[in-house]
Amino acid sequence: MDLGTHNGAKSVVHELVSEDFPRIRVGIGRPVDEYDAIDYVIGALEEDTYKELKVGIDRAADAIEEFLKSGIDSAMNKFN
Repeated sequence: MDLGTHNGAKSVVHELVSEDFPRIRVGIGRPVDEYDAIDYVIGALEEDTYKELKVGIDRAADAIEEFLKSGIDSAMNKFN
């Protein structure tokens, strides 16, 4: 099971007893060399970084709405 393999995804697969469900993946970029991945993912954000993240969160919300209204293919075409 890969799924990007974070524990949240593993938990969903475990509860559904299946990997067969659509997913919307939202990336957060990659840490620069000076950070380790855990600090990058769960560390405190600078205000400018938070503002950028908010734009991404809003876009992800729009993608979810499109997925629910028109299906995964439509959402993928509009947001990938």
